[in-house]
Amino acid sequence: MKKQYLLILLFVAWCIGSTWWYLFGIKGVKTDPAFFSPQATLISIIEILAMLLIACLLGFGIAWWIQHDSAEEQIENIDRLTTENSVLNKTGSELKSQSEYWREKHKQDMAASQQKLNQSNLITDGLRQQILELEASIVSAKQESLAGQSRTSQSETELGSLRYRIRQLEFQHKEQSELNERLKKENEHLQTKHDRATHSDHPFVRPIEHDDKDDLTKIKGIGPFIEKRLNMIGIYTFQQLGELTPELIDRVGAAIEFFPQRIVRDDWVGQAQTFATK
Repeated sequence: MKKQYLLILLFVAWCIGSTWWYLFGIKGVKTDPAFFSPQATLISIIEILAMLLIACLLGFGIAWWIQHDSAEEQIENIDRLTTENSVLNKTGSELKSQSEYWREKHKQDMAASQQKLNQSNLITDGLRQQILELEASIVSAKQESLAGQSRTSQSETELGSLRYRIRQLEFQHKEQSELNERLKKENEHLQTKHDRATHSDHPFVRPIEHDDKDDLTKIKGIGPFIEKRLNMIGIYTFQQLGELTPELIDRVGAAIEFFPQRIVRDDWVGQAQTFATK
């Protein structure tokens, strides 16, 4: 607005200056009353007013023409801006919709990410627990390994003892085999003596039934080995032992390769008679 007022003031000053110059410079109007001519002054004023009116009309026309083009441009600009504004509003609505969509999607993604993070935390906790359990298992395995090594050492020691025991048993087996071989030979020898004794005139050498056989080991001083030798020479019952005479005791001791005084000292005859009466 200040610029418009300034332009109006300049226009008024220009009109006054031009009027003054035209009256006094061009027309030569005199201000001295002696030379003053009202008619010439009036004509000059009318001419000035006409020129000013024409100048105003020309200026108004030029301004209107310029303003008309500018108005059309402004209208076009307004239409264009309105269209652009509509497009912008539509774009803004679309952007707002997209923004809401992406905001909602972002919330969903954040929720999904949080859920995955929670699951990852649970998996991590589970893995940590498994690691602790594995570490405990490793410690337990190490302890078991140490215990196993100790048991292995103990087993090796026991194995050595067993090997030593096996060697002893092998040696005893060898000795037992040799003993069995000797017993076999002695058995054959006793069998030969038995065969001879069965054809002798011994009063106790007689055929007996299998059911008549007594358990001679009940007599003190007679074991399974002596009983077997007594059986080889035909003595199976307490009655047979109870019928032995001193002469027969010597012969039985020689046959079974046993000391006769041991037979007398242990009183086989008396014990046999006692068992026979029972």
